Amino acid sequence: MNQLRIVVMENGPLLAEDHDATMRQLGLIDARTGLPHRDLLLDRLGQATAGVARGGSAFALMYIGTSAVLPGTSAEAMEATMLQLACQLHRLSRRTDSFSRMGVCDFAALLPGNPSVAGLMAMGQKIAAEFADRIHVHIGVALCPRHASDADTLLQQARTALDQARQAQVVTALFEPRSVPVHSGFSTAADGSVRAAFQPVLDLKTGGLSRLQISTRGLSPAQEDFSPTELGGAGQNTRQELYTRLIATTDAALRSALPLRQEGLVKHLSLPLPGRLLDHPSLAQALLDLLDRHRWPAQHFLVEAQAAAIAQRGGDVLEALSRAGVGLAIQDGGSGLSLHVALAGLDPVAEFKFDVRALSLLPRMEQRAAVVRALMALARGWGARVVADGVDDLGTLAWLGELGCDGAQGHASGKSMPADQVRAWCAGHTDRPHSHPPLAR
Repeated sequence: MNQLRIVVMENGPLLAEDHDATMRQLGLIDARTGLPHRDLLLDRLGQATAGVARGGSAFALMYIGTSAVLPGTSAEAMEATMLQLACQLHRLSRRTDSFSRMGVCDFAALLPGNPSVAGLMAMGQKIAAEFADRIHVHIGVALCPRHASDADTLLQQARTALDQARQAQVVTALFEPRSVPVHSGFSTAADGSVRAAFQPVLDLKTGGLSRLQISTRGLSPAQEDFSPTELGGAGQNTRQELYTRLIATTDAALRSALPLRQEGLVKHLSLPLPGRLLDHPSLAQALLDLLDRHRWPAQHFLVEAQAAAIAQRGGDVLEALSRAGVGLAIQDGGSGLSLHVALAGLDPVAEFKFDVRALSLLPRMEQRAAVVRALMALARGWGARVVADGVDDLGTLAWLGELGCDGAQGHASGKSMPADQVRAWCAGHTDRPHSHPPLAR
């Protein structure tokens, strides 16, 4: 939950000219871009949807994604362009608009007042035209309440509209539920069977496939992907429903991946585990039974879990899987050092994952590099690989490789895909997974 600090002004109301300075002092303005902090925009988004529910005005949410025109663009040059783009967004914004940097190369905009679709398209063209020689700009638009009435779903649909704009090769796309088929980790075929999807994890040392992550998109409808940080509370899925669907998805994924393994295309699979299931009494044995049924070696299977979820729910399930040879990938999620000390008893750890989008909160590239090197040092102390998640552009992909990161996952390395598209992905990359050194154990 976003937390905002409230300051009581002893000498009367805040003067307009002091507003920006006060916002910076409170940490609500990104000192690097001059735009509102991501948490502030998400808080305003929640307030806006609540206002619509009370009969307030409709609004639009734009999600702006960028990528370098030239593949060899350095991270420093890309960052300079992002700062210039932030300045342009600031100039375009009205007093009531909220623009924010959401990731290394992503921005979002909350536009109240029921703006016209034509006006949104014109704004997108203006943003893209100024930077056409340096970056590709694509924009997804979702409208509240037309497309969704809650913040999480609206944000997801704006991101989906961004993907639709990229696939249609247009600057701006309005969210359209049927315009792009979305592969789901828990989707149902005409015969009632479950179909699996995968996202490739790129090996930055070789350029080939490190492993396939089983896509669990669809297990949590309110989120773009199923998040292992989901620690409880009333949701659209009960705990037992999540368990049943996770097992069904894993079963389908192992069945789909087996031919790829036999062809030598895929060696390792990983499965993100929801936080709410980390203490489920049947989970470990159910997963081991599936591995045995599909004859998938436990040492070539990883489970991914959020550090905070492990600290809250305990590591009994993970320890049982580890004793059977299953690897563990810890997802940092911004948790503190004390959590990692508490997790030291889960040794061995095969992999340490972090979300590279969180680095955008740091103003300088050298600060970001220092954080990545510190994370790599922490992982090396455990004998673990380091994988960056949320890598959505080629510039960041190259930068991580230069720093010595082991792997990357995100749109820059490949989106979720069904099993029959994995062969084409492997054919387009320079290495084959069976030639990789084994995952650290």
